[in-house]
Amino acid sequence: MPTIEIASINSTRLNLNQVEFDVAIIEQNKLESHRGMFNDLLRNEQGTIIHIGNPDLKDDKEGGFFAGDLINWDFRPTNKIIAIVDPSDTDYDSLISQQFQFQFEEEFRKDIIKLLEFALESSPINKIYFLTDYQFGPVGATKESGNSIADFWTKHDKNGLIFNRLYEIN
Repeated sequence: MPTIEIASINSTRLNLNQVEFDVAIIEQNKLESHRGMFNDLLRNEQGTIIHIGNPDLKDDKEGGFFAGDLINWDFRPTNKIIAIVDPSDTDYDSLISQQFQFQFEEEFRKDIIKLLEFALESSPINKIYFLTDYQFGPVGATKESGNSIADFWTKHDKNGLIFNRLYEIN
């Protein structure tokens, strides 16, 4: 299941209130992902991270925390990213079936927008990272800079976001 997180760079605290959100949230003042894909990058930054999870995890934040229910698994992009995989690779079947692009279920859009906006407003340098870590996504981590929140949603709506990518938003 995917991990979805928002890092508010150089913020000291967001003081989020769980009752204001349908998605589950965990706020931490140390930039450390629940999974390791982007921890090297985050280790060089300061700020607050929001871990975003399934609604049924709002009262159970001690066990596994993931966001699979927030994803529209039926989404099919018009410009699908195709994995280039050698058919003789021993992992061919699992690599070719990877999912690269995603969209959120519409019912969670409002919460994601609210979290992005609040994280950006709380960053004294107006910089946040939106990141995902999904074991069945692209093998390598990527980073994309130069997005506004509007750009981020245009990409989401037009052709989906890419798993295992860190979107820098400012």
